[in-house]
Amino acid sequence: MLIKLSEDMQHAVETTVRSKIDEVAVLDVNATAEEIRRIFAERNVALEDIATSVARFATQCGYPVELVAFAPQRD
Repeated sequence: MLIKLSEDMQHAVETTVRSKIDEVAVLDVNATAEEIRRIFAERNVALEDIATSVARFATQCGYPVELVAFAPQRD
């Protein structure tokens, strides 16, 4: 079941996606989600939930996305 991210996590998603628009032509959704997950590691939010939010926001901005298979998480 996917969850709704907290306001500060959603803000981090939006800020991170916007910052990457000028850096890369296609957004790697899973790498971006992993970057955000590490910032909020203590909250133990599933990578899939963050990736869903990243993909949704990026496509709303018209930013091309790439979905790469998830690698096992190592904490």
